[in-house]
Amino acid sequence: MLRIDLETPETAMVLMVLSGDLDYTSAAQLGDVPLEPGLNRIDLDLGGLSFIDSSGLAALIRLHHRATEARAALQLTALTPYLRNLLRMTALDRMFTLPPQP
Repeated sequence: MLRIDLETPETAMVLMVLSGDLDYTSAAQLGDVPLEPGLNRIDLDLGGLSFIDSSGLAALIRLHHRATEARAALQLTALTPYLRNLLRMTALDRMFTLPPQP
């Protein structure tokens, strides 16, 4: 089960906090999150994800493309060591800027 919490700490920014499993059964939820006009920054907190599969990775890529089309910067703000390694192994660290390791 995936949970997506949205916060708007600034006018043109949204913080998406994901928790749970981002997999085949829940990946579409991420695509259903509306990106409001005028948005220039999306911070994506993945620190609460306990599992992600290839469908979840594809959903992250689609979100990146949607953000680019909306001219919004997509930034990852929190990663588990598992997810950091997964993004590196799949070369997605070239698409996403990874936050510094704690």
